Amino acid sequence: MNKDYVLIDSSVWIEYFRKGEGEIFNLVDRLLDSGQAVLCGIVEMEILAGIRKNERTMIKDLFSALHYLEFSRKDFSVAGEKLNCLRNKGITVPSTDCLIAALAINRKIAVLTLDKHFNHFKELKRVTV
Repeated sequence: MNKDYVLIDSSVWIEYFRKGEGEIFNLVDRLLDSGQAVLCGIVEMEILAGIRKNERTMIKDLFSALHYLEFSRKDFSVAGEKLNCLRNKGITVPSTDCLIAALAINRKIAVLTLDKHFNHFKELKRVTV
């Protein structure tokens, strides 16, 4: 996987679609224009679950044009181990966020997120605004 790809988390997509301006909007636009934006199933599911009816076609068209990453068995295994390690430290992270982090770590790509749960994954490359 190209190290310049960036997996955009649903927290960023929500900001991008709702505000339509600002630093996050400009950064996502640059990633889209350069072909670096990446999508995975969990992020797609989260966004499609919360969109308005009039947004559906535009968002589905946009998402269909993005690089798409499938989850592997290794992603689930790594996520399970990380969840176990975090829980042993008294830290609770949604399993969906952990799975997204494992996908990015295993593919050696960065994540663009506004979600603080991703701070618990020290080996995760993050894009900052």
